Amino acid sequence: MRVNLFFFAVLALLIVGIQAAESDATLFPSCAITCDNKLFSNCSLTNDTSCFCDSGSRPTALLDCVEINCTTKEFFTTKSLYEKECDITPLKGPSTVQAATLIPLILASFFFVVRLIAKSSGLAGGWGLDDYTIIVSYVLGVAIYVLNIYMIRSGFGQNIWDVPFPTITRFYQYFQGLAVMYKIQISLAKISVCLFLLRIFKSRTFRYLAYALIGINAAIGICWALVDSFRCLPVQLTWTGWKNEEPGQCIDFISSILVNCLVNIFVDFILIVMPVYEVIKLQLPLQKKLSVALMFIVGSVLTIIAIIRVVVFWNHRWGANQTLGLYPLIHWTVIESQISVMCACLPAFRAIAGRWFPQFLGGTTYRTNQAYTADYYNNMSTASSKINKSVTYSVNYESRSATHSDVELLDIDSRPRP
Repeated sequence: MRVNLFFFAVLALLIVGIQAAESDATLFPSCAITCDNKLFSNCSLTNDTSCFCDSGSRPTALLDCVEINCTTKEFFTTKSLYEKECDITPLKGPSTVQAATLIPLILASFFFVVRLIAKSSGLAGGWGLDDYTIIVSYVLGVAIYVLNIYMIRSGFGQNIWDVPFPTITRFYQYFQGLAVMYKIQISLAKISVCLFLLRIFKSRTFRYLAYALIGINAAIGICWALVDSFRCLPVQLTWTGWKNEEPGQCIDFISSILVNCLVNIFVDFILIVMPVYEVIKLQLPLQKKLSVALMFIVGSVLTIIAIIRVVVFWNHRWGANQTLGLYPLIHWTVIESQISVMCACLPAFRAIAGRWFPQFLGGTTYRTNQAYTADYYNNMSTASSKINKSVTYSVNYESRSATHSDVELLDIDSRPRP
């Protein structure tokens, strides 16, 4: 009997507690009422809110007091109730499916599938490490897009005080996962490009630079993924720290993002200049030289997006309202992750287009093991013989050679000439 009475007593307390919690969500916190009584004598939150809605200075003074003297949850509740009482329409978040992020995903998927078809057909040099790397990058890019949708459903793009408290925590968990995946995904896409370039250009200096870029991109991805993962100690503060209820420390996340953006832009610039410079040195016909160079220059679109991303981020540095302040940064992050995959797949698209539509790449007819022929003159002089050597190379985009080169340079004529 006593056990039953105890059970019903606990159940009653739980019901009362739940009802109290629900009623508290519709009432101004006691801390806000204290600020109201301290600041104003002729305007009361509990009796008549019209005096606040008709004034421009009273709400600002009240909210400043609440932000300083109350908890974060109390501040968000006061802000939300104030806007509700004054008939201020809550900020509507973005739609879950947006053309600005969906179109890059479609383009990335199209070029990725074309790349798989080209590799399976034995074109563009066949399978290599660059292909396996871009597969992982593409999968992460799709995951980033999906996480962005879940973030929007969790209040992304809305004012944080209009989002339920449990949903705010879930939002930060999604953001944490997206931030870590982005650092790895974008680095893998650039590593894939470097591995592809190593299969084309064989000069010693170029290869040293390419290997250096692979190391730098790997270091960037690993370093910043770890920074994002452990930017708060204890780690759970990354998604619960918004409450300001637990002790701990977090790094300056704004500075971390800014440094990462600037380093990525610098690496992007080097990654564009390197292959374009190598193509310019080749003695290809002008039309074909421009065609090949343009394929690499298109990669500058990624750099432009990275620059836009850092500018937008700097202009929308967030404060307490992070569900709204983070939106421009993540929006361009999703776009950049898809464009990186698309740019990495362009060479394979060019190879398959050269087979099926050769007229668009110089008006030649496709033939097995032959795509473009160029004369590359290497004049070598010695003090004794003064012999000039003319070397002719064939640039092959279709078949995979023994050297595993997507754009193969074959020495087809090497003889001394008087």
